[in-house]
Amino acid sequence: MGLAHLRGALALVAGLALLGATGGTALAADQSATDNPATDKLPGVLQKAVKSGQVDVIKSFPTDVPGLTGYVLEQSGQHQVVYGNHGYLVVGRIVGPDGTNMSDQYEQKYVPKPDLGKIVDQLKDGDRLVQQGPDDAPVVYVFADPNCIYCHRFYEQAEPLVKAGKIQLQWAMVGFLKDSSPGRAAAILSAKNPVKALLENENGFDESTEQGGIKPATDISDDLQQQLKAHAKLMAEAGGSGTPTLIYKEDGQWQSKIGAPGTDWLKTHVVNDKP
Repeated sequence: MGLAHLRGALALVAGLALLGATGGTALAADQSATDNPATDKLPGVLQKAVKSGQVDVIKSFPTDVPGLTGYVLEQSGQHQVVYGNHGYLVVGRIVGPDGTNMSDQYEQKYVPKPDLGKIVDQLKDGDRLVQQGPDDAPVVYVFADPNCIYCHRFYEQAEPLVKAGKIQLQWAMVGFLKDSSPGRAAAILSAKNPVKALLENENGFDESTEQGGIKPATDISDDLQQQLKAHAKLMAEAGGSGTPTLIYKEDGQWQSKIGAPGTDWLKTHVVNDKP
């Protein structure tokens, strides 16, 4: 997934950088995690972000690095782990002396896991999904922008499985990558035949300019605008930092994945045609 396709995702790093460095005392590392730590105990830059409503700090926790405290931030349903020490804010990975990615371990332990089953139920209730494939095939929910080249590649990867009746795609359209994205998404969702409109967009996709093939709608109803926002919110809650974000069921459990993983991956993890 290219950098251009992270637009609209959680922008905590940029937001915090705009605040500028300020003084403050880092929360001393104790022996246990703390939910919703007191704002005045946070590094100064986080204090400003919380007070201005940019982010919430939902948890602090001690790390294995002396004096370094971890913080779990939440914004629009997404989470990020940052670190504080003596008033400084550290954004990035913590790697141990043996090469262990400690940040991954902290994220696994302290970052809340999304309730993907609940997100799927909310998608179904929204009644604005575009279905490809038969009702009885394994389903993948796909958050997609009509101008997303990686969504287009996923479409191409999944197409032979859809035609063979081995997979069902439920497209949840969003629109944030380009100025024409909301209009194209609305054109698909408001069409008399949304599946046909989706195919028009993908089969006419211009990879050189990364533009979908359908003509954008010029008048987007309030209902459609709210639906696009709802899909974007659910994508964020599912942990999606870009498009396509996939929700699928494997071994009876809902899972999520970002990007276009390829036809073979879909066969193994969704169709369960394991080698």
